Amino acid sequence: MIRKTKFWVILFSAVFVIGIAAFFLLRSAGAGQGATARIWLNGEIVQEIDLGSVVVPYEFDITTDLGTNRVRVEHGSIAVVSADCPDQVCVRQGAISGGYIPIACVPHELVIDILSPED
Repeated sequence: MIRKTKFWVILFSAVFVIGIAAFFLLRSAGAGQGATARIWLNGEIVQEIDLGSVVVPYEFDITTDLGTNRVRVEHGSIAVVSADCPDQVCVRQGAISGGYIPIACVPHELVIDILSPED
């Protein structure tokens, strides 16, 4: 009985470790390499940033009549680190590094998305 249990514990542990390793390998495989962040205000692109060429992280403010968002750009990722909107959804979302889910600040009509090299 103990031998069978030990086998299953080792098998599930190995599958778990392989799964975690594959997740991090796939996640970091293309992060920032050729990816371009697009910043949209009121439906128009106002800035494009090549995330693969960022060497030193930097921050800048996007200020409109509706409010201000502070954006942090790092190699391979971009995030809204502060905003003066009431809900703070854009800040809580954190950094994005892929084109799956954009950052959106609805009160300020700000959207940040990422184009991968395939797009």
